[in-house]
Amino acid sequence: MNRWIIENFLPEDELKQIETVLYGQDFPWHTMNGVVTPNDPDKRMVHMLYDTNTTDDYFGNFVPIYRELRADYILKVKINLDLRDKKTYKLHTDHEYDFVESNNPCFFTGIFNFTNCNGGTVFEDGHFIKSKRNTMIIFRSCVVHAGVCPTDEYFRYGLNINWLGDPPPRGETF
Repeated sequence: MNRWIIENFLPEDELKQIETVLYGQDFPWHTMNGVVTPNDPDKRMVHMLYDTNTTDDYFGNFVPIYRELRADYILKVKINLDLRDKKTYKLHTDHEYDFVESNNPCFFTGIFNFTNCNGGTVFEDGHFIKSKRNTMIIFRSCVVHAGVCPTDEYFRYGLNINWLGDPPPRGETF
């Protein structure tokens, strides 16, 4: 299975610049009703940075992440804010684009963690990656996965990105 984990993904100075914006009092959050599908009962806070050629004013603050991914074509970028809860969201894939085949070997999902906590990402095979600050998890978008809320911290911040491009140039497989 093609899954990668990259620790120390960004230089510390660039990460701190992003965190200053992300944790700022003026950074806007919106309630997402239905985390995986519009009708599921789960909710989380989100900030959509890019979706279907709509770019948010904050999109440019996260350029260091896009640069490191070397994404050829970004499809979607959002920031998720999960609150403390004993919850695992519904398992799913990130395939929601009619113009991309779900098994396209160039279609990737990345989850960048801003928070050290016991929340994280779980995969259909049971593999769990705990949220660790400055760590990027990359996998083909057809891989079944789910977010896990933290129980030891109040918040888990993560950037979720879907893109077309080459496999990551670095990282350990898991």
